[in-house]
Parts: sequence; C-alpha cells; structure tokens
Amino acid sequence: MFKKAFNWIRSLLPDYSWAWLIFLVLFQCLVFWATRIPLMYMKTMDLTLPIDGMIPFRPGWVSIYVLSFVSWVVTFFLLFRQRKEHVYRNCAAYFLTLVLTGATFLLVPGAIQRPEVTGSGFFPWLTRVIYACDQPNNLCPSLHVVCSYYCWRAIWDTEGIPLWYRRFNFVFLLLVCCSILFVKQHVVVDIPTGVLVSEVPLQLAKRFRWERLGYHLEKRLEAKRASRR
Repeated sequence: MFKKAFNWIRSLLPDYSWAWLIFLVLFQCLVFWATRIPLMYMKTMDLTLPIDGMIPFRPGWVSIYVLSFVSWVVTFFLLFRQRKEHVYRNCAAYFLTLVLTGATFLLVPGAIQRPEVTGSGFFPWLTRVIYACDQPNNLCPSLHVVCSYYCWRAIWDTEGIPLWYRRFNFVFLLLVCCSILFVKQHVVVDIPTGVLVSEVPLQLAKRFRWERLGYHLEKRLEAKRASRR
C-alpha cells in the first residue's frame, strides 16, 4: 500500500522535477529561518511610510494571507509539470530569487510594530496564530509577494495554462499585496522590493538561457552514475 501511494505521488510530476522541487523547498525554508538568527543581533530599520499609518488593521484579510499557500502549491505543481527546459529555467530563476531575498533580509533588516489583536472570532484567532508563528522581522522583501509574484509571472509565460488561471493569479497577487498590509505583517515598501527580486532573475534566466545550468548538472550526475558502474 505504501509503495502504491509512493508511486502515485511520484507520477504526479516528471522525474526531472522532483529533485529541483525538494531542493527549492528546503532552500526556501533555509532562507526564511536561517536569516532570523543574525537578525536577532542586528539593529532593525523602521521602513514605515506615512501611507502605512493610513492603512487600517483588518483581521479578515488573514484568509487571503493563508490561502496564498494553497495558491503557491497549485501553481508550482503546474510549473513543475512542464517540459524540462521550462522547469530548469524557472528553477534557476527562483533559486536566484531566494538568494536575493535572503541577502535583502540581512541588508535591509526591517521590522514592524504589530497591533494587539482583540476579539474571539475566527479571524482574530487565526491572526494571532500567524503572529505567533511568524515574528515581525524578515520583512523586506515580503516573501508572500515574492512567491505570489513569481507564480504569476512564471505561469503567465507558460504555454498550455488556461488563460483564466493566469488572470486569476494576477488578481490573487493583488489580493495578497493587500492582505499583508491589512493584516499588518508588512509595510508598503516590502511590496515593490518583492516584485524586484522576483522579476530580475526571471528576466536574466530568459535572456541568458539559464536552463543550460540544469542540463549541465544533469550531465554531471549522469557521468558520476556511469563512473560508479
């Protein structure tokens, strides 16, 4: 039974996608959590703009904040089912996106003063859970914006993806940008920064054909396997 379940899960994506998927998931966790260690000893910056003080606190928007995780899973699943060239290029671009994200976390150690969450309803409770799990640092850029923007841009250039879903990703990106502000997880400047660290690698990957990196690694691995036989 376990073997059947494993084979079914494995069949969901091409073999060449699984290694990249596991690597990027682990690397994103590393970027998110490991950068918090030096930030504990660094002086943080107040990146709040006057417009941030005009944005009200709306706990109900935490629903979009949480649903974004589902959106990422679905979109990356569709991306990783594409042909090898497309997968390799997007994975190389996303790797650089994560590197730039981690570097910006440390170069611009932003922080935010979050409001006290009152009330006993579902959304206030869920907001308190999010606050407890995600400390108010590692803010610039917003990783929510980074992932959502990357999903939209990558899926928009992918053939075979329904137009309605590509449009949905754009609308959902806008909602995510609103949610991080209304839930007071980020400030306005964290949004354009997230767009920048996502867009630059995508353009570089397309311009310089970074899918060749994936093919190069694949050949190196095949050569090592052959030498062990």
